[in-house]
Amino acid sequence: MPETVAVIHRVLASGSSFPSVVETSAGELYVLKLAGAGSGRRALATEYLALKIAGHLGLNVPDAEIVDLPLDLPWQTGTDEFYDALQRSAGANLGVAFIADAHDLKAGDLAELPAPFIQRLGAIDALLQNVDRTAANLNIVRDAAGVHWAIDFGACLLFDRLARGANALRTELPPNHFLVGATGLSYPVREIAKSVDEQFLATAIQALPEAWLEDLGLARSALHHRTTAYLEALRAT
Repeated sequence: MPETVAVIHRVLASGSSFPSVVETSAGELYVLKLAGAGSGRRALATEYLALKIAGHLGLNVPDAEIVDLPLDLPWQTGTDEFYDALQRSAGANLGVAFIADAHDLKAGDLAELPAPFIQRLGAIDALLQNVDRTAANLNIVRDAAGVHWAIDFGACLLFDRLARGANALRTELPPNHFLVGATGLSYPVREIAKSVDEQFLATAIQALPEAWLEDLGLARSALHHRTTAYLEALRAT
């Protein structure tokens, strides 16, 4: 059973998506991504799968869980618009494990990133076609212990492309990615695709709520078949 949101501590940003720090009835802290805000359930399905795959492949990412937002949760913080978005989002939402005391990295901080982290990040972003990791917004944070984390995988185009039936294999980084043109690094996309365990993938897809799949535009079996076929084609090249 998914954990249930009990307390909303604060809204992290304004705008259409309203990510917020919440605490569940089990005492766990998450950054809540709302089904009824921003890009909706389609983006939640994308980020859930992308985070699960990235973590499975050894990239340091926060865990993703499906959390339940009660319809009758009282107004605790934020604006009228935020509360309206909460009401539209009752039910299954995305919870991304909260990283305490984390600081966003800027372009000037790139030199501190370990080469293995960069290489794995590049390979996974190329595999997932993550278009939201630019020089202006790295979406990498450093926690109080100096550990680096890759965050925000909601703009990975792989699953959108699979939903549209596209089958052209992609092994290059998106052109706006901050690693494009970096020297001395290679991103073994085909090799890393071989590390995706079939049972793991089936379990991750099985966990997706039906409403998220409807917004993605794919039945569960079709998503599993197309993702598996894509990975198998990559492995074979």
